Amino acid sequence: MKKQKGEVWFLASCVELYKEAKGMSGQEAFNYLRKAGAVEFIVDCWDGLHMTGPLYIIDSIDEYIKTHA
Repeated sequence: MKKQKGEVWFLASCVELYKEAKGMSGQEAFNYLRKAGAVEFIVDCWDGLHMTGPLYIIDSIDEYIKTHA
């Protein structure tokens, strides 16, 4: 699947949000999200998620990881 510019920007923003919320480095956060399958979740759901707030995004990612681990 070809990623659009907005999706890539949003993914980077989500990694930044997640690293800050969890006290990780950017690389640690990205690796964790990728291993958990959350990168695909973020990209697949970006059109809905990007219209929400940071706390909702982090909660959604955590919920996805929790239910798909």
